Amino acid sequence: MNAAVRRAVVIGTGIVGLNVGLRLLREGMRVEFIDPRPPGSGASYGNAGVIAVEAAVPVNMPSMLSAAPGFLFRQQGPVVVKPAYFLQAIPWLVRFLCACRPHRVEQISAALHSMSRCALKEYERLFADLGMGDDIRRTGALMLYYTKASFEGAQPAIQLRRRRGANIEVLGEREVLDMEPASGPVHKGLYFPDYASLDSPQLLCQRLADRASTLGAVFHEAEVRSIGVAGGQPASLHCSDGRELQLDGAAVIIAAGAHSKGLAADVGCDVALDTERGYHVEIANPNITLNRPVLVSDGAFFASTMQGRLRLAGTVELAGLRREPDWRRADAMVHRARSAFPDLRATEWTRWMGFRPSMPNSLPVIGASPLVSHAYVACGHGHLGMTLGAVTGTLIADAILGRDPMLDPSLFAPRKLRSFNPRINDARAHC
Repeated sequence: MNAAVRRAVVIGTGIVGLNVGLRLLREGMRVEFIDPRPPGSGASYGNAGVIAVEAAVPVNMPSMLSAAPGFLFRQQGPVVVKPAYFLQAIPWLVRFLCACRPHRVEQISAALHSMSRCALKEYERLFADLGMGDDIRRTGALMLYYTKASFEGAQPAIQLRRRRGANIEVLGEREVLDMEPASGPVHKGLYFPDYASLDSPQLLCQRLADRASTLGAVFHEAEVRSIGVAGGQPASLHCSDGRELQLDGAAVIIAAGAHSKGLAADVGCDVALDTERGYHVEIANPNITLNRPVLVSDGAFFASTMQGRLRLAGTVELAGLRREPDWRRADAMVHRARSAFPDLRATEWTRWMGFRPSMPNSLPVIGASPLVSHAYVACGHGHLGMTLGAVTGTLIADAILGRDPMLDPSLFAPRKLRSFNPRINDARAHC
């Protein structure tokens, strides 16, 4: 272990931050977490609970280049940009569209695959290290295509997965019904036998937080507004309630999800992060049970049975962190689910909206600040936070402890902030 760093402060208690902290606790470090909300109550709460082993398809596929005008004009489509947010989103959108070029998609796909292929193994290793039971269901996942056109349109993504060596089985309608009797008529299905899932992402986060507490972790309930830098390393955390947490040589890990961009800039990292607002609904007493997560491809959402309820989770909406939810997007998933699952009883459901921390190239930012020592970033996981949480924890622990990384860290390393002036942050650290 780096003798100069015996303590770490993790900003964020989502699945990524918890995994980082637990890995460091297992290495004998003192760990503190800081977050204004209970563990697992942000984006980690609302996802579909899918661990997408060997995920290799970025959001920014070449087909998005022709589909881009629809982001504005089809406001109830699966991917939208709210008109009031369009000007603010332009820099992110330009980078997003540049990442849709075929040669970039191949590079991004290879990088994503290098992480996601380790996802299940790292979770299993974490659970074994912590003496926890295994909360993971190994039943695979299904993607359903309802028309010949939608299946043909998915061929570039399917072939991209095959080039990465993904295990995929193409199913006919009868085979889909044998696997998921609740499904309605389909054209084709894709079965991913290596995918896994969780019965409750939030419950997993709570259990990880409880385990961290038993290992001596301290949890602070506060919102970090800025990070003060002095002497080339983080000196203090400034909180919205006026509190100031002195770091005294501790490592700082920024894992604050959609709220990470400004904090990363405080330690010299240029993180081109924006927020994809994602929605879910949970239907009580749905009258159907799914044996595994099912992607309703025509509606771009996952359906998963979780603790007796049916969760529908998905859609992409660029609208920032402050605007009110558009609940029509959540209710539209219920309408589509009624078509996908004919026996679904949807008379009562709850709605939720959360903030995915998303990078325009679909690659998370993981690693040490290039300008401030003892400062690390772990954010931007987009749709793969649950999948990549344990791998990210291992990568950050390896970086802090000076160990050889499990994969090429340069693929995810933070970029330098060109306008970074540590003297400004020195002043903030002492004001």
